[in-house]
Amino acid sequence: MGVLLYCGISETKWNEIPVASGELACVSPVIGSKKDTTKENRVSVPAIKVIQDSGAFCDFTGDRLSFGDALERQRQHAIKYNYHDRIEFRASYDLLIDEKWGEDGIRRKERWNVEEAWQAVKETVNAARFLKKHYKDNCILSCQGVEANQYMACAEDIVPLLGNDDAIGLGGWCIIGKIRGRMLPIFRHTIVKLIPYLASKKVHRVHIWGVVFPIALGELLWLCNKHNIILSTDSAGPQMKPCFGEWGYGNWRKKDYSRPPTTIRGKERKRHLDETREWLLNLEETEYYKEPR
Repeated sequence: MGVLLYCGISETKWNEIPVASGELACVSPVIGSKKDTTKENRVSVPAIKVIQDSGAFCDFTGDRLSFGDALERQRQHAIKYNYHDRIEFRASYDLLIDEKWGEDGIRRKERWNVEEAWQAVKETVNAARFLKKHYKDNCILSCQGVEANQYMACAEDIVPLLGNDDAIGLGGWCIIGKIRGRMLPIFRHTIVKLIPYLASKKVHRVHIWGVVFPIALGELLWLCNKHNIILSTDSAGPQMKPCFGEWGYGNWRKKDYSRPPTTIRGKERKRHLDETREWLLNLEETEYYKEPR
């Protein structure tokens, strides 16, 4: 069935049209890449099924919320923006290992080292335990780790917490397309261990956070299909690319695409999202769908 795409939403309108996320969306309660400018995510949510992110991506590492406050932030946001009855999965408040915060309060793309990341693994496992104890509906319990053995250690603590309808989240890979030379070998080493293990524990749903990089998705999908696991991802990129004069991914990219005028930009954003979603649903038919080696 390919990869399910949940459209990231952070607006109330797409230029001249209402938000057009389609049936599947991902919503965070907060947005922002700077400590001093992180703010509530003011959104319109037309989707029928919503993954509610925890907001951990936007929280300054040295000033994180308590698990209870993070859950309450999720609850209040869903109520305020009227999507509380459409949450398909609520995410645990993990600690991300692919971002670092500078002394200037600005977040930058930088992967933690293995020693640093053990702190994130511990925090991430505790976040999963807390959410399962205090939230009774479907969850995405996220994993973190910077290399395969560390990732497996995290997964082995989280998998026993999963309910029958929960999903496991693969965190820490959203920058893989930017530093593919260094990260792809680690990613492959991780998933060839992780996915068979998840299958052996009867996990039937995997969500990889923030990845539309086709090489990684194609190989992950190959493994998930082999083990009868449903794969999904989320990204705001597919609805945002036309705003920057970009179209497509991988060998589907259009090099001659230019930024559309504001009078049709919203429609172009919707069109690009729709085409990206269809492309991901048919990823098995592309060159990217293959066994990881």
